[in-house]
Amino acid sequence: MPRGRGGARQGTSGTAYGNRTDLNMPMSTVPGQDYGKAAAQQAAQRAVPMGASPEAPAASMGPAQAQGQPLPQPGSLPHLEATGRPNEPVTTGLPFGPGAGPEAMGPRFANLGEILSSAANDHNASGLAAMLASSAKSLGI
Repeated sequence: MPRGRGGARQGTSGTAYGNRTDLNMPMSTVPGQDYGKAAAQQAAQRAVPMGASPEAPAASMGPAQAQGQPLPQPGSLPHLEATGRPNEPVTTGLPFGPGAGPEAMGPRFANLGEILSSAANDHNASGLAAMLASSAKSLGI
């Protein structure tokens, strides 16, 4: 596919366009500048118009920020380390870090049939679990 310079350009420099908010900004200069600096600043803005000031949209704010509630300060959240296993490292079960590796997670199953067979062997399992296990094994899943 040939790549050219694009189609004909439409529009006029200095004209306000509804879909180009960067071109619709009024020119502004810093007050109290040395003589001639404001004119140079205006010339630069004509060459490359200033963009709008960034504002945080309300949709990206969390519910606490949207309602004007302050965010929690670091360290003020409830104790997050209280678990059923307080002396076990959080990396237990991972192949790195302190604690037991993946072998701590129990046996790995190759497919659904093995998982259902294991569930069917439980003393609380119903006949339905055995039927599902045999169906999964016969289907090879």
